[in-house]
Formats: sequence, structure tokens, C-alpha cells
Amino acid sequence: MVERKTHQRGWASKLKEWRQKHSDDYAKKLLATPAKVNLFSTLPFPGIILIMGMRRHGKTALACRAAHEAHERKGIAAALHLPGVPADLRRRIQTLLPEWFHVVTTRKEWPENAFILYDEASQSAHARRSASEEAVDLDNLISISGQRNQTIAFISHHSRKLDLNIVHEVDRILWKPPSYAHAMFERDELSDFTHRAYEFFDRIPKLSDKKRATLCLDFHTFEFTYFTNQLAPWWTEDLSRLFAFISMEMDKRERRK
Repeated sequence: MVERKTHQRGWASKLKEWRQKHSDDYAKKLLATPAKVNLFSTLPFPGIILIMGMRRHGKTALACRAAHEAHERKGIAAALHLPGVPADLRRRIQTLLPEWFHVVTTRKEWPENAFILYDEASQSAHARRSASEEAVDLDNLISISGQRNQTIAFISHHSRKLDLNIVHEVDRILWKPPSYAHAMFERDELSDFTHRAYEFFDRIPKLSDKKRATLCLDFHTFEFTYFTNQLAPWWTEDLSRLFAFISMEMDKRERRK
């Protein structure tokens, strides 16, 4: 009996040590100073990216710059997924984009070997629609995105708006400045990371520097890095205003539901 209790205490002690070690490793990774890199080095090909941050802080501009660099360095096309947007707005946006960057309204139009922007992902990838046929269809597309050689960038203010299946498939999270409320009310799985992002941007004194900075979390290596991104050479104020208008209309539609 004494030997059995001693043996049990031995395993319990090992389990406690194992948990402590992994807790220490987690804290070390979480709190380590992010290394400076460039935008292109953070992009997975193929892969899933989640871009989060406050409104009007450059999420869509960052995604467009990422699409530009993917095209410049890998020669791949890009598609901007905008379902439910009036045809006249889609045409206006298309005239402001390069010829290799196409506005699409259905996921069937997503090209292979491409960079896909799913802007304001809450519109058709919302958490409350996780059991719907539409969400299952999106989940299937994510599953085969590797075979189709697609990099999909989901853009949302915070992850609570997104289907949990999307969050679980993410290879990288790119943060523009989040609000403290975003950190407080983030999904439990991402709460520590968004608090870390909030602290990172909070330590940058100049607003202009904050807007240019991006914090990245690589879920393969579990390492934080950061970079300063420029705008795509074809990005214009007109394009920025159109995206802001679409985002505002989507928010209004969401509040009415």
C-alpha cells in the first residue's frame, strides 16, 4: 500500500512538473520581444491568415499590400470577396484595382493559385452562422485551399464575429492596433494573444508609427514578429473611402439582425 501511494505521488509530481514546464515555455514565447521581419516573410503559401484590429486602422490596406507582394514575388492573382455589395460599388472598386485583382461575389469564383481577401469577414463567415450550409461550404473551401494553392486572408475587427472553425484553421494572425475592449472580450483561445498585441501597440508613442506597424503571430512556430508595412502603389484615398463605406454599411446591417 505504501509503495502504491509513493508510486502515485511520483506520477502526480511528474505531471505537475510537466505542466509547469509547458506553462513556463508558453509564458516565455508569449512575452518574448518580437523580432523585426518583412511582410512577405510572414505570408503562408498556401495558408490561412486572420487580420484583426480597430476600424480605420489599415486592415484592408495591409491585406492589399500583402496581395501586391504575393503578385510581385510569386506572380499569383488576387480576388476580393464582396458578396452582398451593390453592383455599382463593385464596379467602382474594380476600376481602382490592378487587372490581376478581381472583385468576386461567390466563393465558386475564387481562382486557384491566388491570394483571396475576405474583407469584413463577419458578413458571411459569422459565428452565428456556423451551422448553416453557407458556413459548411466555407469550411470545405478552407479545407481544400492547400490543394488549390490559395492563401486566404480573413479580415475582421475581432475573432468573436468569426466561425470558430475559421479561427482553428489560422496559420498567422496579423494585428493592426486593437482596442482594449477587443482584448477584453476576445475569444478565450485568443485572449492572451490579443492582450499581448494591445500592449505591443500601446508602447508605440506616435499614432502614425502605430498605423504602419503590424504584429504577427505564427501558429506553426508560436513566435511573435513585427514589421512596418507600406501601402500598395495602386492604393488610393478613393479606394480607402469605398472600403470604409462598405464596412459601415455591413456594420449597420449586422446591428439590424
